[in-house]
Amino acid sequence: MTLKRVLAILALIIIAILLILLLFFAFTGAKKEYLLAVLFCLIVIPSVLYVFIWFTKLTKK
Repeated sequence: MTLKRVLAILALIIIAILLILLLFFAFTGAKKEYLLAVLFCLIVIPSVLYVFIWFTKLTKK
C-alpha cells in the first residue's frame, strides 16, 4: 500500500470518528466549546491531510 492510500484511509477514519463525536455531543447537550472544537477539527484535519497527500505526490516526482 502506498503512503498516499494510507493517508487517505486515515483521513476517512478520522472524519467518521469526528462526525460520530459531533452527533453524540449534539444529542447529549454538551458544552458549546466541545461542538466548536469538533467542527474545527472537521475542517482542519482533512485540510492538513490533503496537504500531506499533495506533498507526497510532489516528492515522488
